[in-house]
Amino acid sequence: MAPAPPARPPPPAAGSSDSATLIPLAAIKRLIAGETGENKMGADALHLIHKASELFVEKLAAASVKKSDGETIGYDAVAAAVDDEDQGEFAFLSDLVPPTTTFEAYLAQQQQLQQEQQQEAMNEEA
Repeated sequence: MAPAPPARPPPPAAGSSDSATLIPLAAIKRLIAGETGENKMGADALHLIHKASELFVEKLAAASVKKSDGETIGYDAVAAAVDDEDQGEFAFLSDLVPPTTTFEAYLAQQQQLQQEQQQEAMNEEA
């Protein structure tokens, strides 16, 4: 007779507070439910998304610490971690966490963009 396969540990019970977690399971449930308020996800899938979310936050925090200049992680450190072209693993967040800029630099960038668009329009007409 073949031995029984090893039993996998059950996912945490709904509403349980696991002291080793960084993100409350209830917060993950709210995110999944969204605006509809429906949560049609199995407990195993919920547990995996919960763990993946925690690993993501840990990895982003570690990358931000490397970019930080002190003991605390500020917006600039997180934005630098997202903008790091060598890693590129957080590039999908670039629209949500852009690097800080001054208003004057923003105006100059917009003016340059406008000039480039005008130049392209002139080239298309020719």
